[in-house]
Amino acid sequence: MKKAQDYAEKTKAHIDQIASEIEKLQARTDKIMEELRAEYDRKLREVSAEYDRQLEDLRGGEQDMGRKIEKIRIAGGGAFEEMKAGADLAIADMKNAVVRAKEKFRDI
Repeated sequence: MKKAQDYAEKTKAHIDQIASEIEKLQARTDKIMEELRAEYDRKLREVSAEYDRQLEDLRGGEQDMGRKIEKIRIAGGGAFEEMKAGADLAIADMKNAVVRAKEKFRDI
């Protein structure tokens, strides 16, 4: 009977040790997950702010183009040619800005 009791106590000690190790692993896992969630949230806010800023810049450029188009509509003679050249440059700049934004969004 003593052998069985000794064995049971020894086995119980091993199980307790394993349970303790599992608890330590769970605590480490919980801490890592908390850190990952915080980093994910920080990165999400950062990316969202960058997207919002770039989209706002693009919308501002779109509004500027709308004003330039209206000026071209009412311009006459030499002013028209000058405004047309400026508008063409602005359109090219906007297209490039959209391409850069798409590339940046794709990289994130």
